Amino acid sequence: MYNNSRENKLYEYVTTTHMLCIIISVCALILSNNSVTKNYYPLFNLKFFALICLIGFAACLLYNSKKILLSKYYKSFALADLVYIIVSFLVVLSTLFITGNSVSYVHAIFILPVIITASSMGMAAGILVATAGTVILVVESMATGGSLAVTSAIESRLILIMIMYVVGWFIGGLRDIEAQHREQLSANLKKLKEEICRREQAEREFLKMSRALEQSPSIAVITDIEGNIEYVNRKFTEVTGYLPVEITGKNIFRQQYEQSPEECKRVLEIINSGKEWKEELLNKKKNGEYYWENASVSPFRNYDGTITHLIIMAEDITGRKKVEKEMARLDQLNLVGEMAASIAHEIRNPMTTIRGFLQLLEGKNDCVQYREFYNLMIEELDRANSIISEFLNVARNKVVEKKAQNLSQIINTLYPLIEADIIKTDNRIKLELKDVPDLLLDEKEIRQLILNLVRNGIDAMHPGGEMTIRTFLEGNEVVLSVQDQGKGIEPDVLEKIGTPFFTTKDTGTGLGLAICYSIAARHNACVKVETGPAGTTFYIRFKHSGG
Repeated sequence: MYNNSRENKLYEYVTTTHMLCIIISVCALILSNNSVTKNYYPLFNLKFFALICLIGFAACLLYNSKKILLSKYYKSFALADLVYIIVSFLVVLSTLFITGNSVSYVHAIFILPVIITASSMGMAAGILVATAGTVILVVESMATGGSLAVTSAIESRLILIMIMYVVGWFIGGLRDIEAQHREQLSANLKKLKEEICRREQAEREFLKMSRALEQSPSIAVITDIEGNIEYVNRKFTEVTGYLPVEITGKNIFRQQYEQSPEECKRVLEIINSGKEWKEELLNKKKNGEYYWENASVSPFRNYDGTITHLIIMAEDITGRKKVEKEMARLDQLNLVGEMAASIAHEIRNPMTTIRGFLQLLEGKNDCVQYREFYNLMIEELDRANSIISEFLNVARNKVVEKKAQNLSQIINTLYPLIEADIIKTDNRIKLELKDVPDLLLDEKEIRQLILNLVRNGIDAMHPGGEMTIRTFLEGNEVVLSVQDQGKGIEPDVLEKIGTPFFTTKDTGTGLGLAICYSIAARHNACVKVETGPAGTTFYIRFKHSGG
């Protein structure tokens, strides 16, 4: 559009100049007094008639030359310029020939070819045409003046000659400057287009990288060098629940990783030294839940090598940690079970013999004074035997006798015993039992599972609390939940729940919950725990085929 507009203006400019030349020539012819048919002017004037024909020819030439002038090929454009220059000289020479010396200052018409040439072809061509016009004027002056002296001829036309050179130099110089500007503009436009292409390419690459970062399956966070969050991707929001507007501007080390100022300073020193920092961290979601994250923090440098931002890539490894924990717990359970299965009988047999002899000695009159010691030893033997029984309950390969049982019915049967235990601690119990389908269960093991969970809940509550036992159907699972109103379980303790021999009580073997996990595993059930300041709920989810 821009180039076409300039070409059209150039065509209009050159065409108008030629038409003005023709009009000047017409005026010169009209003012001429050499016509032999002056009395019949203008209707039958031969010069006027010839002039009209010349104007028509020139108009047709100019009109048909537009396509040549606007051609995209440089040679065609130069040919059009040459045609215009030749036409202008023909007009000038025809005017001089027809008018002779009858019109004052008619020789000034030589300025017109100089103007046309300089404006279309530049300074050099303008001065060249001025020189050609000078030669013609000198020759014409020598021919009409009767003197062969070149100096006299030049002196007679000196002012006009100087004007022609000045016009050729000035107009041609302006045209050359404008051409240089046009070339510079064209070069600048070309560079601008190249820069726009580069920027568009860079923008496409940036957009591609941004989309890859946004749609990454890993958590991605960008912070300043102090750890203040500037960007989080979609995965971060999915995992933590925080929207970008809620987390932007907050310090990730203190907000998410809950590190102390000293630890935060140490981490930043490592990263700002150019090293990468990796760690497995326990973080908190917006809803208060904890999750494990494998985080890696790397420094981001600009073109100068200066660290300007930190890039944090992390992966939610909560599921993996749970699997690892479950595998470790199962390994421990297997180890305990194998130990129990291999040594239980070997230990129980001598223990039974010792207990029998202690009872026998206790009944003899000679040993009455030691009866208190015998009773104490018998109690310790019984306690050791109960621990061995718990070992056997943990054993994974323990034989279970499953048959169709109803979970709600088992709880109702067990309710009086549970109520007796809970009343002793001045607490309350509430049952919310729904109609649930029968399951293949070992009743003795399920009773032990429920009692262990209830007793743990009782130990966690202060007097006046309430325990709720529920059964309900959820999807293809029959769910048993035992909820207490204790103070909740600390995260570090929660990680070790179900580990054999781990306990927070002053007394106990630490096998109660381990037995619960083993019983659940033997019934193809899973154990889930929800805890908080208001209490803890254990969910035992039994698979139900729906048949």
